[in-house]
Amino acid sequence: MNLHPTYPYFPIMIFLSFIASLLPLAWIRRDNIGILFLAAWLATACLNQFVNSIIWYGNTRNPAPVWCDISSRLMIGVSAAIPASALCMVRRLYLICSMKAYLLTPKEKRRALIEDLCICIGIPLLEMTIQYVVEGNRFHIIEDIGCSPATVNVWLAYVLFFSWPVIMGVMNAVYCVLTLRAVIKKGKDINQFFSDNSQRKHYRRLIILSVCELTFAFPFALLVMILNLITVPMVSHFDWVDVHSHYSRIYLFPASSWRSDVLVEANLEMCRWILVLCAIVFYGVFGFSEEAINAYRRAFWRVAGLVGMKPKVPSPSTDTPPK
Repeated sequence: MNLHPTYPYFPIMIFLSFIASLLPLAWIRRDNIGILFLAAWLATACLNQFVNSIIWYGNTRNPAPVWCDISSRLMIGVSAAIPASALCMVRRLYLICSMKAYLLTPKEKRRALIEDLCICIGIPLLEMTIQYVVEGNRFHIIEDIGCSPATVNVWLAYVLFFSWPVIMGVMNAVYCVLTLRAVIKKGKDINQFFSDNSQRKHYRRLIILSVCELTFAFPFALLVMILNLITVPMVSHFDWVDVHSHYSRIYLFPASSWRSDVLVEANLEMCRWILVLCAIVFYGVFGFSEEAINAYRRAFWRVAGLVGMKPKVPSPSTDTPPK
């Protein structure tokens, strides 16, 4: 068996991405539900891809059909969950920067929490459910990649499945532009509202992450849709009975077949490497903050304390002040 150039680099990178997605949760502020779910969904997607990349490297066997049922369903949910969580984050950031979401009453806070949960959890669950309409069989197994959703390339699939990340990417872009506009217009008011310097830095990092979302998310979702239109033959019409007539089948795709088409290979590889890029950006924004450095320091001395090492305590100065 010939090793592909992406192996073992992809399993290593996606596992590190899984850790990088979770680490900031140890010190990140809990006042933005979107950022918490963005980290959680991104970590889930990375872990799922890590398991698939290990089990199905160099083979198309089906040793764990239940896992593939869960894994492929997770992929469908994640395709909407990550942009939905980013949308929730940017929306909340806009409301704060435009001074529309402070001094909320308890009732308003509960309503805001319900809205955020509906975006971060409700949209992915809805996507997982309605995708069944255009799901031709349980799942595919793609050599070197693993389990994959089996979406029939019919026009309805672009309404129910492929269009969601694109639509949320547009909404993210709108909120991001509105947020930047609010920051420019009300910068002084925002600085006065965030009297704590660390709090101001936190929201600046959220703005940076929002700009990154604007830069990558929408173009990527649009490119995936275009590549799917180009590389997969379109079914002329949608028929429920025809689409689901062989639902229990599992189709296997050896690497020699899908890697022979440059566009298909680019589409499949891009869809899994984008998670690594997202984790790098996410950790790059939050992993080098002052809170992160303090967390690293505490963790280091906690581990070092197990072997008897302790941090040096600065001794009081013995110098006498000049008279």
